[in-house]
Amino acid sequence: MSTSKNALLSTGSKGIDELLGGGVEKGVLTQIYGPFASGKTTLAMQIGLLNKGKVAYIDTEAGFSPERLKVMASSRGLNPEEVLQKFLLFEPENFREQGKIIARLKKIVDQRFSLVVVDSITAHYRVESNKQAGSTELSKQLQVLLWLARKYKIAVIVINQVFHDSTANVLRPIAEQTLGYKCKDILRLERLERPGVRIAVLERHRYKPEGGMVYFKITDKGIEDV
Repeated sequence: MSTSKNALLSTGSKGIDELLGGGVEKGVLTQIYGPFASGKTTLAMQIGLLNKGKVAYIDTEAGFSPERLKVMASSRGLNPEEVLQKFLLFEPENFREQGKIIARLKKIVDQRFSLVVVDSITAHYRVESNKQAGSTELSKQLQVLLWLARKYKIAVIVINQVFHDSTANVLRPIAEQTLGYKCKDILRLERLERPGVRIAVLERHRYKPEGGMVYFKITDKGIEDV
């Protein structure tokens, strides 16, 4: 199955683009998950930086850094101020506020946008005391994001955290079933013992075989191939 180039957003990494069948798909939800400092936020910011169109960025963990974005832009020969103006930043303080912001996007997002990022979608969710109500609310938020992706043919990236599954002794994504049900493409990022080197693993894709893997590094430019 081939996808026209304008239906994809480049990640800026040839390896990760190839892993994803050419880039991040529009019209679907893409989940990027992994442990702390594995490159999730840098990758999401870079995708917004390198592609045309406005970016709605919901930052739940104070991980979005305008200074970092400016450095990435300058390192790539782009105008830092122009790049910064593309990003519309939201900072919800709790899970309920996050839901309200996502609902408001239906009135904000239009054809000028190419990307919506929720970084991370589970930071506030994981501290909810009523997990059943939290899961219902998470599903609602994902449904709105999917509606936006389809209506405006934009890419939507939901960044997810991990927890340690002691039974299997592995790191697993939070709310795995709820997110897995809505996200057609899933990319896992991992840190390696080699300083600065990370790996990206394709866990699910609409038409590519799962399990593909590439190495990348984090530099002043952002994410680069090793």
